[in-house]
Amino acid sequence: AVVSTQSGHYGRAYVEPYFEQYEKKYRKDDFEYSYNVDRFYYSTPFTHSGSAHGAVGEQFKRVTVLTTEFSFPYVKNRLQVVDIKERVMTPIEVATEDMTRKNEEFDEVLRTNRDGKVDVKMLQMLIQGAIGTTVNQGPLEIIETFLGENSRKPEVQDDKYIKYRNRLKYQCKTFLNNIKAALNENRNIIGTFQEDYQREMEENLKRFKLAVSPFIFNPQTHAEVKHNLNRSYDPENSLSRTMSYDYGGQS
Repeated sequence: AVVSTQSGHYGRAYVEPYFEQYEKKYRKDDFEYSYNVDRFYYSTPFTHSGSAHGAVGEQFKRVTVLTTEFSFPYVKNRLQVVDIKERVMTPIEVATEDMTRKNEEFDEVLRTNRDGKVDVKMLQMLIQGAIGTTVNQGPLEIIETFLGENSRKPEVQDDKYIKYRNRLKYQCKTFLNNIKAALNENRNIIGTFQEDYQREMEENLKRFKLAVSPFIFNPQTHAEVKHNLNRSYDPENSLSRTMSYDYGGQS
């Protein structure tokens, strides 16, 4: 298309439909998520140092919501944007959103499995992405950064931070449950040729639980966590003691 030099243009390669939480309750399937939509959003990651990406404790995100003059689908492929709103997400909000998205992906696959349609490839991709030895540093870094010692210092204990810290802790507990449920599903559908993979993932889950449980169930210092990791222990007994705290109410 020919772009006029007399007008200002703002281009984005990709946007997603934007819905408030209450709207999602009424949009039950893909059709409803794609019909009568007049708000879209895109996210721009940034850090105060100037780079787009950084450590999880420094990662901010600017969410821009665009409102169009009419709802899509429409007779025109392009509609005028009549309103623009921006919101900056703090690092703990970004981390909470990330963990929530991971849990939603697990929920989708596990719900499909309950309906008798097992997507084995997607199930194993999620397991590998959660506790594969080369990729699980992301969730671990999030937990250590926002649920560890530094997150409990008085200077960061404002009401908003505490609210998101509790939300993040809940999402992290759910994440552990989802990994366990996914591994149980995987055990029921794999062949004998994948038994070694299953055992490896189960061992990875044990190590991951041991590393993160002190932060989300029974807060300890980093020194104590490292000491426990270096001790010779029986994984099952150690984990059962760690996981024995109140699962829903601990904060």
